[in-house]
Amino acid sequence: MTAGPAFAAIGILAALVRAVKTGDGTCMEIAQSDSSAYFDWYRIETSRAYDDYPATEVTGNPADDYVRRAPGLGGMWEGVRYQYYESADGHVLFMAAERKFWKNFCSGIGRMDLFEAWPGEPVAHHARGNLRLQSELRDIFRLRSTRQWIEFARVHDTTIAPVNTSSSLRDDPQFRDRFDWIDSQVTGADELAFPLHLEGEDPPIPGRAPEVGEHTDAVLAQVLGHRGAELEALRATGALG
Repeated sequence: MTAGPAFAAIGILAALVRAVKTGDGTCMEIAQSDSSAYFDWYRIETSRAYDDYPATEVTGNPADDYVRRAPGLGGMWEGVRYQYYESADGHVLFMAAERKFWKNFCSGIGRMDLFEAWPGEPVAHHARGNLRLQSELRDIFRLRSTRQWIEFARVHDTTIAPVNTSSSLRDDPQFRDRFDWIDSQVTGADELAFPLHLEGEDPPIPGRAPEVGEHTDAVLAQVLGHRGAELEALRATGALG
């Protein structure tokens, strides 16, 4: 539903720019199925690389001893320093895959023993399969609320993000600061505003969808020139519903 129209819109805009520059028109074709596959490029391209190239050529990360991970998010489930954890009132995403952020986290909670035991690699280290560390972090993250962990990350320069649901997202401070709602009195339902912002301009406000037949008279008058008695005659025949 989203991928096809998004790529089509980008293509149309590119075609218009090219037409202005060259005077040449463009005939284009796009499918939702193709666009959806392109959105999922990471897993599809990874699977092809694993299937078509030897492990000596397409390897995993150095932090994983070059062992290949499962494509996409499948390769993250065993991660410990890049993983979801339950907080006191919800969940957070811990992302201390860099040694700097891992060290800052351990220092901030007063647990430098964790850093000393498992310092990891400088970058892209997820401590995969380290169940002892995972158990420690599980208990630690349950001690504070999600909002407290976000503030902790800000103060101690580490990497923690809130995990929102579609219901809780609207109370997230960043969401509330960034997004505007279009009131239901305007569109018939509360809607999110278009997320692209242009300097000095307000985002476009969609109009309410017309009722059946609402614009019939205006369209017939403006497009076909029917007015007054002609419209009444058409209506009397039942042609206008």
